[in-house]
Parts: sequence; C-alpha cells; structure tokens
Amino acid sequence: MNARSLLLLVMILLGAGGAGQDEGPDAAAPLACKPPAGTLAPIPATGRVPPMVETGETLPEDLLRHRARVRKYAQQIRALRRECFGSHAEKARRAEGIRRLKEFTDPAAFRPLIRELAGENDDVRLAVLDHLASRGEEGQGGLAFAAIYQGDAAIRNEATTRMVTPPTAAVLVVLDEALRSPVHEVANNAGSLAGTLNVLEAIPLLIFGQVTTDRVARQGDLAWIAVQTQTAYVQRLEAVTGSGAGAYQPVMGIVNEGSVLRIVDAVAYFYRTEVHRVLVGMTTADWGHCTEDLGYDMYAWWKWYNEVYVPFKNEKAAIEALAGELAEAGDSVSQTPPGGGPP
Repeated sequence: MNARSLLLLVMILLGAGGAGQDEGPDAAAPLACKPPAGTLAPIPATGRVPPMVETGETLPEDLLRHRARVRKYAQQIRALRRECFGSHAEKARRAEGIRRLKEFTDPAAFRPLIRELAGENDDVRLAVLDHLASRGEEGQGGLAFAAIYQGDAAIRNEATTRMVTPPTAAVLVVLDEALRSPVHEVANNAGSLAGTLNVLEAIPLLIFGQVTTDRVARQGDLAWIAVQTQTAYVQRLEAVTGSGAGAYQPVMGIVNEGSVLRIVDAVAYFYRTEVHRVLVGMTTADWGHCTEDLGYDMYAWWKWYNEVYVPFKNEKAAIEALAGELAEAGDSVSQTPPGGGPP
C-alpha cells in the first residue's frame, strides 16, 4: 500500500460515522486525543509568563542552593584554590588541583565552582568548563550558568561551544531565571545564548524582556526648568550708625513671576537591543516572515504570538504528528507477509 492509498484510508476512517449515525445521548463519545508534541499555549493576558520547564523535570534551584550551603561547597573550593592555585603555585600543584576539581560531581557544586574560580587563570577556568561538559544534563545547566553570568566574554564563548542542542531541561531552567533578571547585562547574555541555541521556548520571555523600566533612585530634584520674570524691590531697611551719623541700608528682594517645572521623580526605559535582535532573528527564521516591523511594541508582539504564531506552530505540529503516524502505518503494512494479517 502506497502513501496515497494509506492517506485515503485514513480520510475514509475519519469521515466514517458522520451522516446517518445516532447523535443522541447514547452515541459513543469521541476519543480524547493527546495534543501533538510541540503544541504551544497562548501567553496569558495577566500574570507572569509561564516557565519554560514544568516543575519536576529538573532539580529545584532552592534545593541545590540549600545543599550547597549544607555541604559547604564554596568553602571547600576556596580551600582548594588557596592550596593549589594562585600566581605562585607550582606546576605540579596546579595539575593536582585541576584533577581534584573533577571530584565535585554533585550538581549543587557546579555554580560555586564557577563563582569561586572566576578569577583564576584560563587553565583552571577551562578545566571547570570541561568538567561540566562531562557531567550530562546537569553539567549542561552549569555551562549555561557560566555562559550567562561570567564576566569574561571569552569564557562565556568557551562555555557556549561546549553546550549541546537541543538544550536540556537544566539549560532551560537557567535561561528562564536569567531572562527574568532585572540586571540588563544578565538578560542580554541570556538572550544571546537563547539565540545561539535556537531556544524557541524562550520567545515569550524574550518578548517581555525587550524593554524594562527602572525607577531613578536619586533623592531631591532631578531637574528643573524656570520660565520667569524677576522684579527687584526693597524688602527692608537696616539701620547703620557711625560717629555722629546714621543711615538706612536697603535690603533688596526678588519677586519671581512665571512657571517652574520641577522633576522630582522619573522612570527610565531601557531597551535591551541584544534581546530584541535575537527575538527578531529567531521568530523570522522559524515563522518564515520578517517580524522587524513589530519593533519594541510588547502588545503587538503578544498579539502576534497568540493569534499568528501559536496557530502556525500548532498546525505544523499536528501535520508532523500525522505524517509520523502515516509513516509508521506504512512501515507496518509493508512488513505484513503476503496472505497474512487481517483483511
């Protein structure tokens, strides 16, 4: 049976039971089908953007931080750094320290490794990245943390080159946390990593991470503009006495007439250009049409995502799921021995 015949058979089976069948309460209810893989849900109109990873798919970050504190990984790594590293450490001692880094296999130790050894020489920092690259899914999460939070751009690039695609759930957790960060550098680095790994799940967070508002914390007047006319007048007289003489000294005052604009509070808008660039590039490549005209308008992006992109992706997922089922059915038909199987 070829693919065309199989498709006709599927259409006949789907169409069967339409006209002429009992529509009453005793009629059999349609079977509930599981949504195809890759199905998207619209971004809600209120509340937080849903997380990229469902709870339970990875180790909770709170649990990892608590375990790191209890087991004192930061103190252990600092002790190792004092003992084996530093500018005056011998070559053999440095090699021993690098070997001992591989003993930290608990995922709770990965972030302390990155933080505590961020100021070491390249051989130590690259050894940490190589160790994380060998630690599976949780190690990939550690690499994502280094690719976002490390201050050295070269180390961030080295961490990115050691990551695999598609990204693991641990990587998505780190990206989700970083894209929600109020620190602009962290959010931009996370957007850049999402673009490099082509993390389409990050599109909702990229949409709402393009622009952020920060309240200016300075006290007092931030600025003022005066449009006034000043008129001088004698405010009072002060007596001035001398030897056999007396007089009055005038004290002048100023009358201001006009308007004064005082700015005592302000909100600064920050446009995260790296996040915007990644968002436009990813959506244009996946959708097939340029999204540059949406600019930084979050409402326009939200509307496009819910009304255009979600139906597009869900239809594509349904077609791919049906194609996979047809391919499996074709394989099973082609493997049926002659004269065997049901009619």
